[in-house]
Amino acid sequence: MIHPFKTLISHTKFYIFSLTFTLLFVTALHADEAKYRTFSQDDLAQKKAKSGKLTGSNVCFKFYNTTDSVNNDLHAKFNTHIVAVLDAGGFPSATINDKGKVLDLGGMNVAPGDSVTICLRVEKKDSSSKANNWWWTKDNIQVGEKNKDLKAINYEPIHIEPNGGNALEYIYKKIVTRPNGVVVGIPQPKDSARGWIRYMKADRKYFPHTGEPRCFDLIVNGNGSTKPFVKQLKNPHVKKHDNHLLGELHALKLACIANDSGFTEPLDTNAALFCTLVYNDTVNSGDPCNGKSIADIIYLADSALTYCINFDSATYAALDNCISRINAAFDGPYVAASFSPLVIAGAHGLSEVYFLHAPPGNTPVIRPQRHADANDVLPEQFELRQNYPNPFNPSTTIEFNLPEEARVTLTIYNMLGQQVAYLLDNQELEDGEQSVEFDASNLPSGIYFYRITALRTEDSRPVYNAMKKMILIK
Repeated sequence: MIHPFKTLISHTKFYIFSLTFTLLFVTALHADEAKYRTFSQDDLAQKKAKSGKLTGSNVCFKFYNTTDSVNNDLHAKFNTHIVAVLDAGGFPSATINDKGKVLDLGGMNVAPGDSVTICLRVEKKDSSSKANNWWWTKDNIQVGEKNKDLKAINYEPIHIEPNGGNALEYIYKKIVTRPNGVVVGIPQPKDSARGWIRYMKADRKYFPHTGEPRCFDLIVNGNGSTKPFVKQLKNPHVKKHDNHLLGELHALKLACIANDSGFTEPLDTNAALFCTLVYNDTVNSGDPCNGKSIADIIYLADSALTYCINFDSATYAALDNCISRINAAFDGPYVAASFSPLVIAGAHGLSEVYFLHAPPGNTPVIRPQRHADANDVLPEQFELRQNYPNPFNPSTTIEFNLPEEARVTLTIYNMLGQQVAYLLDNQELEDGEQSVEFDASNLPSGIYFYRITALRTEDSRPVYNAMKKMILIK
């Protein structure tokens, strides 16, 4: 007779084994799966990191017990500061002493002829890390001779990872070309009363948008008044037209551009391009994005933003929702798959996102080769550019480049040399391309001058001074 309790135990063991096998299989499947990368508005608004900069290294050392004694402690002094103990080699106790260069390990017996491998994160950035001297101890008493100059058995450089700010700058400076830029909305004839946007440079003030999702209805002037959104608007900051759908669509377009160009994974030629993925939410059959590729969704949203009278508020909300979901689907920590050229690793695979699918009959993709490194986007010198438009009425944009962080003052003067406006007053700015909007609604027509002064942030030493002329015509 078969005991029912034993049968239950047997079935339970089989179930646990089957479940474990399934989880391992799924994990292995996901590990080999092509992963995609998207950008959130908050990430794109970040101050860029010093991507690719070396900050230290991970190193491992193999210590052999060459004494005739079973030892239980190890003392080692290194030629670099220890940031963290990554693997104590089985020792339950690990203490960093003497200004971060000495490591004491204890609490584990190590027999003669055996070895332990210790892995550390250290400040030294090259492969020259070593244990200057080290010895074994037993019950706090040194055993054997002091050993010297033990080299690391491996070396892994540690770099600062990129972030959303790096992604924004890289896309606009290395992939998107002027004067085309990135268009949001549908460009119209010159005499049209409809609006669209053209982004032509990197500026984190494009994000994040929090306003109600809607069409391109109004533009907010510098004095708080509004005017109809007609014709092309160049490089508007959020305050010009705060619209969550605009911000999400802009972020989605950047994700498509990034993957098309090979700036983000997947790079596998058998993986579908991000923009060709198909949206289908089986839980919500009324979703207007269902059955459409991401490229089709982008075109629909562009049309909705420009052609206001053809869409209702519910459609704008629904489009905003599905585009936001796509942007969130492949978001996650930023990790560089390569720093030269700069490639950002994918965050999630399609199997993790139930509402996105590869297109049917996917064909192999050839992505362009890129050679730009992480730090290639930084300007090499200070530069004050000519404002645009010029002549202008009543507002214009002033751009300048900073090769390093600086405190910047930007002042407007009239023909008599009188100061008529302060656009920046000793404001600390990060390195890179910068832009400032100047609204001259309260000034008369005439010739004006704009002057920039930049001071080094560390010692307030002047490093750049320049002036240019502009014309206001009302």
